[in-house]
Amino acid sequence: ARVQAIFLVLQFSGGLLLPQEIPPNLSGDSLRQQAEIDLEDLLEQTTQDAESSGLLDLLSDLRENPLDVNEASEADFQQLPGVTPILAHNLVLRRSARLFENLDDLLVVPGMSADLLERIRPFVRVGGGESRGAGVRLAAVSFRTRSIENLQQRRGFREGAYPGSPLKLYNRLLARFEEGMPDLSRLRGERLELTRSSLQVGLVTEKDAGERNIADFASGHVAVALPALSTRLVAGDFTVESAEGLVFWRSMGLSKGAEVIAPVRKNGIGIRPYSSTDENGYFRGAAGEISLGWFDVAVMYSNKPLSATVDSDGVVTAFDNSGLHRTETEVNKKNRVRERMIGARVSARPLEGLKLGVSAYQSRFTRPVRFSALSGLPGDNAAVLGFDAAYTQDRISAFSEIARDQNNALAGLAGVVLKPHQSVDVACLLRSYPRDFLSPHSSSFGESGSPMKNESGAYLGVSVRVLSWLRFASYFDQFVFPWRSWTVRLPSAGHDILALGEVKVFRKLVLTLQFKEKSKSDETEILDDVGRTDHAIEPRVQKNYRATIELNSSRSFRWRSRIEIVGVDYRLTGGEEKGTLIFQDVRWRPLAAVQLDARVAAIQTDSYDSRLYEYENEPFGSVSNPALFGKGLRWYFLVRYEVVGGVDLWIKYARTQKEGVKTMGSGEDEIQGDVDSRLTIQLEIRM
Repeated sequence: ARVQAIFLVLQFSGGLLLPQEIPPNLSGDSLRQQAEIDLEDLLEQTTQDAESSGLLDLLSDLRENPLDVNEASEADFQQLPGVTPILAHNLVLRRSARLFENLDDLLVVPGMSADLLERIRPFVRVGGGESRGAGVRLAAVSFRTRSIENLQQRRGFREGAYPGSPLKLYNRLLARFEEGMPDLSRLRGERLELTRSSLQVGLVTEKDAGERNIADFASGHVAVALPALSTRLVAGDFTVESAEGLVFWRSMGLSKGAEVIAPVRKNGIGIRPYSSTDENGYFRGAAGEISLGWFDVAVMYSNKPLSATVDSDGVVTAFDNSGLHRTETEVNKKNRVRERMIGARVSARPLEGLKLGVSAYQSRFTRPVRFSALSGLPGDNAAVLGFDAAYTQDRISAFSEIARDQNNALAGLAGVVLKPHQSVDVACLLRSYPRDFLSPHSSSFGESGSPMKNESGAYLGVSVRVLSWLRFASYFDQFVFPWRSWTVRLPSAGHDILALGEVKVFRKLVLTLQFKEKSKSDETEILDDVGRTDHAIEPRVQKNYRATIELNSSRSFRWRSRIEIVGVDYRLTGGEEKGTLIFQDVRWRPLAAVQLDARVAAIQTDSYDSRLYEYENEPFGSVSNPALFGKGLRWYFLVRYEVVGGVDLWIKYARTQKEGVKTMGSGEDEIQGDVDSRLTIQLEIRM
């Protein structure tokens, strides 16, 4: 421990000797890009147990089309990381009295801090006064292409199980056309009625390593906004967000983590064009929304293919959510069944701050579905009806949603976000999702993830800005699984605790200390008094201790050091596991057009069960949070080169080397040796 402490002190002390000045030719676009990448603290919490680009796709869309703070609704503002419902309400309330002239004006709004403004700055802009002229214009075009290759050959390629190339390929094209300009005289509380029409066209293709088709997954959309008719239309692929997610929600979003307040209330934004690569979390068809003053109506229709396992009787026994179509078995599962869905959403704002809504849909599958009792969904259809209400003022936001499925199972949640003082935020939430509740397109707040079922819980989160240089945040979540789950054959319970302290030692030096404890039941085998094998429920308690020191000596240099220790304790059998992760990373911008990120991480854990997650920088639009375990080193470097204005080239090389192993991975993805490395190249063009 002494050596590690000295190592950290020497690291950030050495950083103080580096240049403090910003290069004079640092471009505005480069500064924007740096701010985008500095969302690591948020992203590493929301993707702790998976590699998913869902949240990055949302942030990428916001980068392509930043929110106009003089036009955005409360729901729009809540899409920004760290913005609470109370802050969103206060932003709209302040704007109704006087439009924002620049982004720094946001600091006068109660609840907005300088740190939060810097976090959201890349995704907002000030509009409302510019002259756009008449006619249609091309407002924005972006094209992104990415290639990823694992440099060590997997068994599936050596033995011919994977017939496609080892390259993972991704392409995305978005184009947006606009006409007219906003009419600021028609500002109405939460919404601003616009006279600017827009058309957006998007196309995404992806091929995983081992797949033959260069566009094994393809997604596209055409989205039209007609403000003169208060209407939005989407044809192609889209997602739906309503209320708190018990009926409709996209398969991504903020979850429990260092951001203890904002994720508690979702506040869905409605219909959104889809431009991600999750092959399951979207609808395919057409949808439309119309606003009639204080009354909004949305309708949608989807006819989407699904990958599934089908038995000899033509019955679906399992859906395949992997998105992989490499082997013959995987290819045979592709598009074996279709889901036809029709849905609607009606919401009203009868009083200032009050919002009421109803959401509903019915899905029907082209084949009968017969899952296990754990999965539910017997038959060939599913239907859900939900009611929601929310009330928000300058210091309180109360919300609730209840939903009933076709079998009359009733689920619900209710919560409140409070701001009793300028420096204090509090969030509380109660939830109850019965074991037989069936809502396939839901994703609400909880421990077990989507779909929302077999869980009850209570959450309390507090964030306090004690002093200008000291912040404390904590949450406690108690949850119960009233019926058996996939891993435990009896009812079980647990809790999740996080405590975080952030100290600004100096203006450019920040120390963050974090403790996290999760207790969750597990099932184990024990011997009874006569030597027979029996099954027992065993509490598994995991504690993580993390310390991070970050030095931002200038906008061109950042130095970050971290040590994290994990301990896993099995209370019944007495088993224990430990793990330690130490990493050092550097961000350096030697020239305005060049940015370098590099990291070296040392890992030592007893097994996979004591693994530690390490969020990594990636080319923008993707996210990686690999699980590290065993004993070894992982290092990477990421170079971003701004070829010309609006054209970025990204190159990342990552390498993991473990001690004492002859193979890495398992099954068809197994590789020979103790090294696993990957090369990523991305080109992005924005106009």
